Amino acid sequence: MNGFSDSKLRVLGLTAVVTMAGCSWVGNMVKSELSAYAEPKKGELSYIRLIGSRNVKVYPDSVCANLEVPGSGYPAGPQMGGQRKRDLGMPKPAPMPKHYVEIAARAQQPITIAFSFYSESISPGIAGTGVPATRASSTCYAVGRFIPEAGKQYEVVSNGTRNCLVTIVELVSDKAGSNWQRRPVAGLSGETCGG
Repeated sequence: MNGFSDSKLRVLGLTAVVTMAGCSWVGNMVKSELSAYAEPKKGELSYIRLIGSRNVKVYPDSVCANLEVPGSGYPAGPQMGGQRKRDLGMPKPAPMPKHYVEIAARAQQPITIAFSFYSESISPGIAGTGVPATRASSTCYAVGRFIPEAGKQYEVVSNGTRNCLVTIVELVSDKAGSNWQRRPVAGLSGETCGG
């Protein structure tokens, strides 16, 4: 006799299955968080400037954000703190933010872009009055999607401090090609799906 009853063996087996499933989930999450966007180099391309959170992930050829999307990842590599900037030479109509990331994307395929924001504020207490310190935090996960057209240039913008939405504009110029302006694009609100 090994000292284990059938019920104890079932509990141990269930614990092992849950632990392995958790490890698999953690492994997939780590893999996803360390992934880099597989930027296309050839074919019909469009160009997109991402403005907003430094934590922005791109899901090519997908109508939703999903860990399983092939080629999905962070456009300037995994974000481990600090701001980043990537400039591919897209036109810069005013006003321009200090930090942005420009990417190439496959034209005529849906692309989903997800921005994550986290902010925290701390208000110190007042010594000797009994007024305690307070801490407040907020999060925003904004997802947008659209189908870029060949040779066109876009900006995808999210501002988690004012709203939790994604705005998509096309950069268009006058006939001389010198006066660039932003024209709204009918993008769709994105969502998460699957794994």
